[in-house]
Amino acid sequence: MAAVLQAATAPDTDAETLRWARAGDSLTLDPHAQNEGPTSALAHQIMEPLVLRDMTGAIVPALATEWGPSESDPNVWIFKLREGVKFHDGAEFDSEDAVFSFNRAMTPESDFKTLLASVMEVRAPERHVFEIVTDGPNPIMPANLTNIFILDKGWARANNAVKVQDYGGGENTYAARNANGTGPYKLVSREPDTKTVLAINEEY
Repeated sequence: MAAVLQAATAPDTDAETLRWARAGDSLTLDPHAQNEGPTSALAHQIMEPLVLRDMTGAIVPALATEWGPSESDPNVWIFKLREGVKFHDGAEFDSEDAVFSFNRAMTPESDFKTLLASVMEVRAPERHVFEIVTDGPNPIMPANLTNIFILDKGWARANNAVKVQDYGGGENTYAARNANGTGPYKLVSREPDTKTVLAINEEY
């Protein structure tokens, strides 16, 4: 059955609803479980990576505002993170969330681990600075990050969602059914293979 995406404006404005359907639905809401087109397409509405590709294919800022290799060590990529960003539940985004999310995405259960195969370590030297240490100079690192979505570390721990869903094994986790991102839309409800309802994130 076609999946339906609905986005509603704020209650105090004229109600407008966008309905969109496609033959394939997202397989899961866990952002690190399945590296698959419709799954990532829905995740991009709710969550954000550090960087994105624009319509021309260029890498542009998302949760990171600036990035580049360290001047002193070509094996270290430094990302300056956007300040003042909040997750949909009101929690503040910072570099610890990026560290948590990347470590999660590199676990054996993650379908994104091969994109991060060169990563030796991730770290948070400052609240809004995130670093990736690779096993050698990796000039294409940013290109591998456009679908590595950032989760709220506190939300994941509070909801037993630290571990990536074992999608292939049929596991059904809290993170597979719920989402708490920083993206332009908030999850309202989800019926897999039937309907997903999103509402505009007024804080985006």
